[in-house]
Amino acid sequence: MVKQTIQIFARVKPPARKQQSGIYSIDDDENLTPSLEIIIPRDLADGFVNNKRESYKFIFQRIFDQDAKQEIIFENIAKPVAE
Repeated sequence: MVKQTIQIFARVKPPARKQQSGIYSIDDDENLTPSLEIIIPRDLADGFVNNKRESYKFIFQRIFDQDAKQEIIFENIAKPVAE
């Protein structure tokens, strides 16, 4: 029986719409755990005080950017599980 922790991966896909609703940044330093930060700008046009969070940060084992091909995803995630 394999005793391995659950691994969490992220794949950033291009937005379906041409207008981008949020901005993201990937911190993939070799010495640190990869993290994905999503920034959702506050809507200041209403004139009301908006105290919503702007920044959301998530940690993953590995993050694949928009240019990652399906073969790379398979080799890194599915193939080791299938073997």
